[in-house]
Amino acid sequence: MIELTDFAGCPPLDDVPVFTGFARAVLARLIGGRVWRRDGAAHALHGYGMSLVWGGGVGQAFPALIAHLNAGTYRDKDEWLQIDPRWGHLDWEGQLRAERFDRVNFRFDRAAFAARYRASRPAAGWRIADLRENAFNLCGVHVSPHAFWKDYRALVAHGGGVVAEIGGEVGALAFAATRFDDWLEIGIETREAYRGQGLARAVAVAMIQKCLNDGLTPVWACRKQNTGSLRLAQSLGFVVTKELPFWRLVAH
Repeated sequence: MIELTDFAGCPPLDDVPVFTGFARAVLARLIGGRVWRRDGAAHALHGYGMSLVWGGGVGQAFPALIAHLNAGTYRDKDEWLQIDPRWGHLDWEGQLRAERFDRVNFRFDRAAFAARYRASRPAAGWRIADLRENAFNLCGVHVSPHAFWKDYRALVAHGGGVVAEIGGEVGALAFAATRFDDWLEIGIETREAYRGQGLARAVAVAMIQKCLNDGLTPVWACRKQNTGSLRLAQSLGFVVTKELPFWRLVAH
């Protein structure tokens, strides 16, 4: 795979009809990642494990793409692959050695959110606060800001985050996972010991309000099989717009 040196030959992302924030972050060197390209097609892998195949030459490069993805020599962790929907008709199902899931994309309905939530309401004793540097690389979570930004300063510059805390202990956090133009994709996590107290909803509401106050549009996407995230998104005013294949390529 091509290391982060020269992206001049990468096809544009503007025409891809899904949110491409994580791929843009790789190309802009906001986070570590890798890029492969050939014949007008590209494959970008984010350091956290999400990846995207896109470009006008995907059809021509399809055999080489399949060989590259199935070999997986570049992969040291499980990869979650999205395909530019314009190339969904190709035989990914038959050719990829991967498990298929479904990824749900949403549109934010500001009126629906405003009708339901006027303030964050964490459980008794908990408070909502800005995400500080001590929570940038938080232990005991699967989704952490350090996996999406080079450092805490970059996180703050691109939208920051919020936490639910009690006695200095962080129970849940919501933060800018990716950002481009006025679109901000929200990452969210509750630490296992503090689940079931409504903390995910509280930090999500606070992060959405932060986005709106900053003139940003919140973005949410998740696996359809992640019923908790799916239901939370819908309860917050996010409306399903697309369901697309999403492939899990296992690390070698």
